[in-house]
Amino acid sequence: MSSLDTTHQSTVDPDQIDDLGHMNVRYYGINAGAGTRALCERLGLTQPRVLSTYTRHHHEQMEGNELEVRSAILPGGERLRIYHELRNQADDDLAATFVYELDHAPIAAPDFVLPPYGAPRSLDLDTDALATAPTLARVRGLGLANRKPRLIDREDTMGADTVPAANYGSVLWGGDRMEDQESWVRVLPDGTRFAFVVMEQRVWFRLRSVALGTPVQTFRASLEAGEKIGRDIAWSFNTDTGEPIVVSETIDLCFNLTERRSMALPTEIRAQEGGNHPELAPGLRAAR
Repeated sequence: MSSLDTTHQSTVDPDQIDDLGHMNVRYYGINAGAGTRALCERLGLTQPRVLSTYTRHHHEQMEGNELEVRSAILPGGERLRIYHELRNQADDDLAATFVYELDHAPIAAPDFVLPPYGAPRSLDLDTDALATAPTLARVRGLGLANRKPRLIDREDTMGADTVPAANYGSVLWGGDRMEDQESWVRVLPDGTRFAFVVMEQRVWFRLRSVALGTPVQTFRASLEAGEKIGRDIAWSFNTDTGEPIVVSETIDLCFNLTERRSMALPTEIRAQEGGNHPELAPGLRAAR
């Protein structure tokens, strides 16, 4: 495994296209998750639970694109880490790169050097947003609710009794938005349509299963905001126990949907985005 091996192939179908006209970020992760499972099977491992993921998006993918995941084991670290590349089979276009950390000790494998384009650009692989998450009372007190309270349902669990690792995004973003939140896609006075698209993302998952019927609510905060780029964090809490279930930290790009390029967010719009909470950023993981 000193080089990348193909572990999964797929086609971008119409159901994977979102309101922005390209494959939704959820399906990038589904592809990487399938590559993780396939690689673990090849290694003879009973599927370990995913502890955290890192995703770096490179190029958007459109309906009909034929994709493949190429994977390798990363050496070192305290847990088994797997690197993936998601590429367009037709032209080798790089769609995204990933680092998955699993609940399994490292295993012996030929050295693989993480390529510069696969390394984190703005996020940190040594943080632990679950262990350093604010309390449920604190995010409620700050008025950071992003979704209404709800119960984990069959859509979240995909018909099972617990939420599968591949669908933890549903725990964060499922359910109804708060009434006073604007549409995902917005329009400027001159008719320009824009939205924020994910450029980088780290996600941390609770090790224990999340069962059908668990009461949850999602909260979201801006950590910092620039001219074109924003850094956000979101938590989904078990509202009975106060325990964070899943946390997502993202670097978002303001994207001009009319011209399909990045754009500077107008000052008056940026002022409406609300205050930043850099103090809520993930902290470093505790030394074991």
